[in-house]
Amino acid sequence: MPVAGLAAALLAVACSSSDGRELPPPQPGQTTTTSTSTPALDSTPGGGAVEVFSLQSTAFDPGGAIDAIHTCDGANVSPPLAWASVPPAAELAVVVRDTDADGFLHWVVTGIDPLVQGLGEGGVPEGAVEHVNGFGEARWQGPCPPEGETHTYEVALYALPEPLAVSDPSVPTGEVATQVEQTASDVAVLTFTHGR
Repeated sequence: MPVAGLAAALLAVACSSSDGRELPPPQPGQTTTTSTSTPALDSTPGGGAVEVFSLQSTAFDPGGAIDAIHTCDGANVSPPLAWASVPPAAELAVVVRDTDADGFLHWVVTGIDPLVQGLGEGGVPEGAVEHVNGFGEARWQGPCPPEGETHTYEVALYALPEPLAVSDPSVPTGEVATQVEQTASDVAVLTFTHGR
């Protein structure tokens, strides 16, 4: 048999063979999970692909308009966030700024366990701290630009190599956000818009 034919035959056998192992079926009461999205990939110079620290939300498409329920025109609840491929970190932090209002702070959350994979709508995980925002409240305050304007907002998820020294929610938000941004080892960013 020619070498090319032999190689093709071996490849066909290898692709169709199995090592005989099978996953056991779920036990009663056990749930299974499926993924509806894949982590972001980045090409490396060697031609391979690596997973990239990424952030997403079901409340808006990247760069698109946020659902009104998360704004001052709706129920004003924080949007759900999910992330993938978190780098080694002692904690995670979220900072939301209005980029069209000199970086006005809408939400600062620190102390998020790096094993947590996201934030549910209207809440933060146990142990996380919501700091006072630009409105003077320790909670999410959704977009509320002046009438006739559309603003862009940045949601940044920071990986911190060391626990943040600030756990008091009354510390000025600007100080907390600056400390987060200056000490982070990595960041994943999303933007959205809201107009009135």
